[in-house]
Amino acid sequence: NEIDIKDFTAVCGNIIKDSEIKDMAGYEKYDIVTANILAPVIIELIDTVGCHIKKGGVFITSGIIDTKESEVRDAFENSEDFDILEINHLGEWVGIVAKKR
Repeated sequence: NEIDIKDFTAVCGNIIKDSEIKDMAGYEKYDIVTANILAPVIIELIDTVGCHIKKGGVFITSGIIDTKESEVRDAFENSEDFDILEINHLGEWVGIVAKKR
């Protein structure tokens, strides 16, 4: 994408379990976070990424198989950080977009 190497940092790690990676990511810093991964990981991320997203920021998730939609939706609904904005379907796949409170 022709982004100069000085303009970004790539980090390999586990933001769910590694506090050093969480600190490197920064807090209340991002307008948008995306995750296209399996539902169990998205559910874990719901409790993790809220502190990294700015108030009013958006968490866009996808890669959710339709049989897991209710689990992910419930996790968002039980979260203190997010309100669901929309749920999208494409065949057997689901995407959920949520806004940080």
